[in-house]
Amino acid sequence: MSEEEQLAQGAKLIEALLALGMTGWCLWQMIPQHRKQLWRMSLLSRLGRWTGSAARRAGAGSMRAELASGQENYALPYSLSLWRDWLAAAYDRTRGVTP
Repeated sequence: MSEEEQLAQGAKLIEALLALGMTGWCLWQMIPQHRKQLWRMSLLSRLGRWTGSAARRAGAGSMRAELASGQENYALPYSLSLWRDWLAAAYDRTRGVTP
């Protein structure tokens, strides 16, 4: 395959990706706002539950490691709990409830 053919195929690929992106954007604009809000709330809720359970598991593992070695290392559970709190606040903002 010559270099010109590769450039032509690359241009066609870029054009197809742009057309796909524009089609997706147009379809997204046709979805009602309340449906988008429901999807966002569902995603934030799931991610919040996941990060909460991950923080609990990481915290329990850090406590076990501390009992075994005597060294404290709670950076991961703490950061996961911060993410959980941020996701809960984002969920409340999406619902329209601001603390």
